Order: sequence, then C-alpha cells, then structure tokens
Amino acid sequence: MRLFVLVLGVGGILSGCEKSENGEGNGTQLPDPVKIELKAAEKQMVASDQQFAFEFFANIFNEEAADQDKNFMVSPFSLSMALAMTWNGAGGETKTAMQHTLKMGGYSDDEVNGYYKKMKEALLKTDASTKLAIANSIWTNQNVKIKPDFIAVNKSYYNATVEAVSFNDPNTVKRINKWAADNTNDLIKEVMDETDPMALMYLLNAIYFKGIWTSKFDARNTSKMPFTYENGIQKSVEMMKQKSDFNYTENQTLQMVELPYGNQAFSMLVLLPKAGKKLADITAELQQSAAWSNLKSGLRDSEVELFLPKFKTEYSKRLNDALVNMGMGIAFNPGQADFFRMSDASAFISFVDQFTYISTDEVGTEAAAVTVVGVELTSIQPSKTVTFNANRPFIYIIQEKSTGAILFMGAVKNFD
Repeated sequence: MRLFVLVLGVGGILSGCEKSENGEGNGTQLPDPVKIELKAAEKQMVASDQQFAFEFFANIFNEEAADQDKNFMVSPFSLSMALAMTWNGAGGETKTAMQHTLKMGGYSDDEVNGYYKKMKEALLKTDASTKLAIANSIWTNQNVKIKPDFIAVNKSYYNATVEAVSFNDPNTVKRINKWAADNTNDLIKEVMDETDPMALMYLLNAIYFKGIWTSKFDARNTSKMPFTYENGIQKSVEMMKQKSDFNYTENQTLQMVELPYGNQAFSMLVLLPKAGKKLADITAELQQSAAWSNLKSGLRDSEVELFLPKFKTEYSKRLNDALVNMGMGIAFNPGQADFFRMSDASAFISFVDQFTYISTDEVGTEAAAVTVVGVELTSIQPSKTVTFNANRPFIYIIQEKSTGAILFMGAVKNFD
C-alpha cells in the first residue's frame, strides 16, 4: 500500500489562488457538503487516480523501509496534477509512458485535462468549513521559446501562472520559494536551493488543507500512553481519546476508522494493522484489485472508543526512482525523452521532488504539499462498541468523500 501527498503550489491563503472560505468549526450549523457529480468516465478516472496513488505510495513505502524507515507523507493528487501539466508537453513514447504511469492511458488530452480542471474547481467548493487551496505555476527559461499551445492549455485547464525568468538570477530561486510559502500558509518555505541555467522550465503544484474534526477530541482526555514500534521498542506519546460514533470496518488484516472534518465532505481514514500484522501487509492488500472499494463499502456507523496520537510530519523526497519503477523511465532519459510539445529544444525530466507537512491534534489537521517537476534541456540542447487503539504504526489517508479523491496519504511509524 502507499501513502502520498502531492501539492504543487497552493495560493492557499493569499491572493492569486482559488480557495474555499473557512468557518473555524465554532459550533455553528454547517451547510451540507456540495456533492461532486461525476460522469461515468470521470468516476473511472478517480479509480485510476486511486490506483496510481496506492502504487506510488507502495514505492515510497518500500524505499523508506529500506532506508531509515521513518514517518512520511506524500500527496498523490499533487503529483498527478503536476505530471498531467508536464504530460501536455510530452509526445510519442514519452507521452505513452506518462499516461501508463498515471493510469490514464485510455483517455484523450482533453478528457484528462478536463478531469483535473473539474476536480480542482469542485474540491474547493464542497466544504466551506474546511480551508483548501490548490495552485499551479510554470517558470520557463526566458532564453528558450516555449510553444504557445503548451502554455495555453495549462493556463486554461490548470489556471497555472506562467512566467519567463532568468535561471542565472539568484532572485529566481527566492521567488519560486516565496510562491511555495505563500501557497502553503508558510508550511513549506523552501523547495529549491538553486536553478539550473540549463533548465527549460520548472512546473509546480501546491495544495494546502486545514480541516477541523467534526467530532473534536477533548484536550483534557489527552495523556501520555505507550506507542509500540514494529521492532518492539516503546515510546511514550501524547495520545488523544474519545468515544463517539464513526464509520468503521475491519478484516483479517486491519481495522479502519473514518474521522470526518467539518461538514464531512473531507475525512481522514486511519488504517491500523491487526495484531500479528504489519504495515507492509496493508500496503500489499491495497494494491489488490477492488481491495480499497471493498474496504470503503464495508464502513458502518459504530460506536468507537478511539485512541489516536497527536503527530506532526515534515517530509521531502526525490521521486525519480519511484516514477521510473512505475514506468516513466523514458521521460528521465536525455537521449529518449520527447517533450517537443513544450519546445523545439530537446529536453527531459531531470527531477521530480515533493515536500509535505502534516500536523494533527485535538482540533483537526493542517497539511500541505508542493510538487516540483524540473525539465532540463538535453543540450542547448459493525453496530457494537469497538476499540481502535492506534498504539502502533498506522497509515492514514485524507480524501474527498463524494469522489474518493485521495489528497494525502502517510504512515506514522515512530516518534523519534
């Protein structure tokens, strides 16, 4: 299974970005969520997005497990939107590989672009009590001509701001980093430390999310409790507690509880391995056909005695290896990549980086992600009381409920 969060530039709280207005969960009656109506093809695209999300998460999960095995979070939605903008400049086998990786091989450019445009606009409107912002930007090399059609389609469908700049000017890095900070409420302040004079362009997507629990935790019930790592080590953590009605399901591998935000348009799903099982068992199950839809269809209103640790994760990751493993290798190959729909200059994807942040406490969740795609010139060139005690590693997913769009996914493994 995989968890990830994608954010490309969010003009979240500031001007120049679309956002949903926010009520602070002050006890007033919230409006019903705006249901996002999707056509049959769009529903299938959401399912494809979910498949991409779980495969992406699994790749990062495996990379982290082989490394320091620490907490992480990724944004699949941010990544897929950033790659979709880049795809608009790809041709030939490069375009086919990107379509395959995104699980969108059966759709035309207009269908895919229209899907992301609809999702972006609809997600911002579905819950007035939750802050959500999504922003896109493209920074191009002022010395290289970019094809007008590529600029036009990304402006039209993704509302991307496009600027031609000097990649020799140190101020360009400052401006890009300021854009990331402005669009993530200052949660992600630095996504680049330099720009490459050989770069053709940088494409960014940002997402900012702030949701208030529909059923808040009482801080007076938070206390120190043990959290057991997969290797048996225990750590005392701040554990929140409440007993309330939540959507809940379980199978032989895991327990899953759904914690809604605001008017319940958005929610966090927490997936906890059962005794004797590990996170890797969940990631493996989520990659099985229909596993996720079966889990969600099994959710039932239940009284749940819930224990959930407060946690905060800041994470960054170069995604090249994961995307190559998922079938996009040609896009990173200077000798084979085809991005001639961007420019007549030969170019390839040099890197895809993602930066994420999440903080969860008694009140709710604040999360952000920025995805950066660097394109470089080749040359100049159940109804019973159940106990859900997250006192061991767990996975979480933040979704929009009516569509199932996965905004963020993460894993809490330790508190070092």
